[in-house]
Formats: sequence, C-alpha cells, structure tokens
Amino acid sequence: MDPDSLTVTVLVPENAVSPIVVFDDNAALKAALVERGTARHLTDEWDVAGLYILVDRCDSDGGWGVYVGKAPSGIRDRIKSHLRTKDTWYRALLVRRDTTHGFNSAQIGWLEGRLYDLLKASDGARLSNKVRPGDETLAPYDRQALEMVLVSIQRLMRLLGHDPSSGDDTETPPGKGSSHHYGVKLAQLVDAGLIEAGDVLVSTNGAWSARAKITSDARIAMDDELYETPSGAACAAKNGPANGWDFWARQTPTGSVPLSTLRAELLEQSTPAEKQGTPSA
Repeated sequence: MDPDSLTVTVLVPENAVSPIVVFDDNAALKAALVERGTARHLTDEWDVAGLYILVDRCDSDGGWGVYVGKAPSGIRDRIKSHLRTKDTWYRALLVRRDTTHGFNSAQIGWLEGRLYDLLKASDGARLSNKVRPGDETLAPYDRQALEMVLVSIQRLMRLLGHDPSSGDDTETPPGKGSSHHYGVKLAQLVDAGLIEAGDVLVSTNGAWSARAKITSDARIAMDDELYETPSGAACAAKNGPANGWDFWARQTPTGSVPLSTLRAELLEQSTPAEKQGTPSA
C-alpha cells in the first residue's frame, strides 16, 4: 500500500436514499457523500456545526462549478436551504467532527477560507462564492491541527468524483506535489498530422466505455454534443471529472494510442522553446 494513502472507513447503505458515510480516524472526521435528489432525507445527526461543498456537473470544457460553505448552526438546515436557493449543484460533501466536541465557529470559518483557496487554485473548479470567506481569529496552533482536515477533505473530493487538482492539460507526475502544464490543444495535434478529422476516439477506461470522433474544427463529437477539450468529453462520458488526455485514445488498425502519447510525440517534434508550452486556461 502507498504509505501516503488515506485510510478511511466507508459505509455504503443498502438503499439509494441514505448518504455514503466516510470515517477518517486520523483527522477525527465524519463525512457524507450526498446526491441532491436524496439530500432532503438527511437525519438529525447532521444537525451539527460543520462544512459543506456543493458541486455542479461538468461543463463542456471539463470545468465544474463549486460552492464552499460553513454551517455553524447545523449542516442539515443549510443543505435544505440550498435545495431551494441553488439549483445547479448535484452532489455535496458534508464534513463534521467525529468527536464529543465538534468544530467551533472559528475553526469552520478558517477551514472554509482554506478550502476556498484550495479550490480557487484548482484547474477544474469554478467557485461561485462571491467573496473569499474565512476567519483569521483562529490561533496558530489550531491552524496546524486543522491542516490534516484539509488533506482529508481534498482526498474525499476525489471520492466524490471531483478532484480539486484535476484539469484538462494538467498531469501530476508520481510522487510530485505540483502539476505540470503542457499547453497543448487538439488543433495542434491535427496540424501536426497526429490525428485527423473523422478519427475515432475510444475510452481507455474499461469501467467507462465510450466512443467519439474528431470534427473538422478539432473538437470532439459524442452523442450529438460537441466538446472543446478531451476532458470535457471525458467528463460527459464518465459523469465526473477526468483527465481526457489519458481517458481517450485514437483508434487505429493496429490498436489504440492514448492522446497523452500523441501529445508527447508532438512535444518531441517541437523546438526547445515550444516544448516548454504555455499554461492553458
């Protein structure tokens, strides 16, 4: 097992109404993965102070809307309120303390601000919070203890299907903590002759079977919809964020070639200055 892996206990209910509950003993957290359609069935155990993250479905370019909130008076009431006031989210992550003494107002206020910063730096997330939240009155020693909570929430976001670090032109090499931006677009692969209009793309993920085609204007067509980026199309196929350069492969008579391999070939053909690329939006 990877020593950096997060060990949690996941309780999956027998019905689709109750949330999936996750216990992280390391950070003393209890979290719930909630679908919008079943959020009204939350029990009173969520009438406690905590945090929540609302996520939207992916856009055509692979991005996704997100809202970070705190609930000093109880998470359940805040979620029910957002069922009426926010109509774009489809999943939520709820986070509370799994201890006798839960979060206090200053703790969840500070965590709310740190989660905002984390998601704002993400390549895929698009925050709908109008201003940065936060509570800077929290003592320094308390902030250090809560950093573990942030690590846990970030990894639980991946379980929710929305990785804060994912993005269309972003890849994190194994063992590294920062992302590498390639700055390569599909049109560049077309211009280089590495793919052509009409080429069929197939999923490399056995759990998510999908087929698409490259259009004459270097977009991806799938199920009568057009996508600007590989990750936008992969997101639609998977119903969740994905790195489209790894998800899609060009189908050829001798087999399939991942788009990430074609991208690497393009970069090898480039001049040293071109290889550095430019950050993609």
